[in-house]
Amino acid sequence: MKHNQGFLQGQRHFLRGEYGQSIMGFGRALESGMDPAKVRLPLGLAYLKNGDFSEAVNEFTQALESEPNNDHILFLRGMARFNRGDLTGTLEDLTLSLQINPGRGMALVARSLANRALHRTREADMDMQSALGLGGVEVELFMREYCLTPSLHNLAMSLFDVYKAPWGGSPESGSRMTH
Repeated sequence: MKHNQGFLQGQRHFLRGEYGQSIMGFGRALESGMDPAKVRLPLGLAYLKNGDFSEAVNEFTQALESEPNNDHILFLRGMARFNRGDLTGTLEDLTLSLQINPGRGMALVARSLANRALHRTREADMDMQSALGLGGVEVELFMREYCLTPSLHNLAMSLFDVYKAPWGGSPESGSRMTH
């Protein structure tokens, strides 16, 4: 199998945190005729990490055309929408993601945050309790990777402070979540 040079450059730049260069590399891969189904997801991730949330949503939407039941892509598009301020789209994507994969703890945490932003306290609490029951969500990783705007970061910090005791991974909770 022949490797696409633009795609390899895009991956290399992404791993170095050079998201603008990564976007250009993935763009060259598309221009050279590489299968878009293989490029859209990493291109969307590069846009997300570069803070261009509208373009990230566009790329994830195109990735979903070839994989409509991919819960990970739905989660990522939901997070791009969340960072963009589209709470309705966020809830739609995260709910679809959770219908496909109910065990995706990060999607439960994110949906809890979105519900909290919409002042839906009961729904937010239910999602957070479900996430805590699953365990395995690393708070610092979640915030670093997905809470990219100051407003979303602050919302996440306030919610994690409310649930600080369960996140702490007390022996009786068995949780691997840390704060």
